[in-house]
Amino acid sequence: MTPQDRLMAVFRGEKPDVMPWFVDMIYWYDAHLHWGSLPERYRGSKGYVQLCKDLGCGTYGGLLSLPADVKYGNVKITVFYEGLSPSGERIRSNKWSFKSGLNVKYTRCDTPVGTLTSVHRYIPSSHTWVCVKYPVEDEEGLKILRYIYRQVDFKPNYSTQYKQLEEWKGYGAVSSYPQRIPFARLLVDWCGASNTYRLLLRSREELEETLDVMSEADDIVYDIVAEAPAPFVIFGDNITSELVSPPIFKRYYAPYYKKRVGKLRAKGKYTYVHVDGTLRGVLPLIEETGIDAAESLTPAPVGDVQVEDLRKIAGPRLILWGGVPAVFFSPVYPEEQLMSMVERVIERYKEDGRFVIGSCDQPPPESDLERIRKVSRLIEKYGSYL
Repeated sequence: MTPQDRLMAVFRGEKPDVMPWFVDMIYWYDAHLHWGSLPERYRGSKGYVQLCKDLGCGTYGGLLSLPADVKYGNVKITVFYEGLSPSGERIRSNKWSFKSGLNVKYTRCDTPVGTLTSVHRYIPSSHTWVCVKYPVEDEEGLKILRYIYRQVDFKPNYSTQYKQLEEWKGYGAVSSYPQRIPFARLLVDWCGASNTYRLLLRSREELEETLDVMSEADDIVYDIVAEAPAPFVIFGDNITSELVSPPIFKRYYAPYYKKRVGKLRAKGKYTYVHVDGTLRGVLPLIEETGIDAAESLTPAPVGDVQVEDLRKIAGPRLILWGGVPAVFFSPVYPEEQLMSMVERVIERYKEDGRFVIGSCDQPPPESDLERIRKVSRLIEKYGSYL
């Protein structure tokens, strides 16, 4: 069986020949592409497939897409970059490149009722963008955000998914990504944690009205996703119990998931939610939402739950996806620590039948690829049911 076959077997409730092994390689790949250190063999979409074949794993990184074209009506969105050239001259451009010195990104949303602006700063050493100013900070920002979502329009476009399904036969978990759910979108994209919870305390009615408008705008998105060719749907909400308490999850997450999952399941879709932080508070609540799997489950010592205890906390039905902290692929950590963790996962969950071994979250750019190959060989040998 291929990695894709093994993953599908677990989601169908069947036993694969070997435990599935999936690694989200897109962070490593994108960093080396921009740095100019990506081997020629791995360049382009076919090269990315070849990378995963050479590593002996499946992937879903880079295979998450909103299968729609988006228009924002009477909203003008402008993106531009500022920075210093290599000679120290201040520069500005609407295009970004790694060596340009354009390390500050501005995104403006101009509407008839006001303007929202976000600011991100690029960190070259880690190839990451950090938000230094969120666009929504007060009730006025929420009003503008509601206007934006009342203007948004989606039209189906499945071309990317059809191409990925063809290119990634055997190795890819092609997934629809219908944006984060409304509350998670405020936390991650629009407000940030501090602004979100301050608004929740001081302006609950305004915030909840905004969530309702966003949810209504999402209805057409889920109609489109339900008809998409991708077999999987990810709720990419980056949940961590440090930011999402059980009461918040029960009020703003669980009802939304329940609303969407039933329709998706009726169309034959498998669902998984990205839970890549601390687990103890929220993981016990996911099973009751009807979601099929919790993905990117990060155990101690990186997370807050020992890998052997994940099933006890999650409940019997939920598919568990993760178990291997991605930082262990870095030379900073002893290789023995990585291999010991994988052995513990296999020993505890081989007979569980509802476990996908996965990196949690993405291997960093300095990862030793030979470690991934060694894990692949270990799983093939000891994670086999044959």
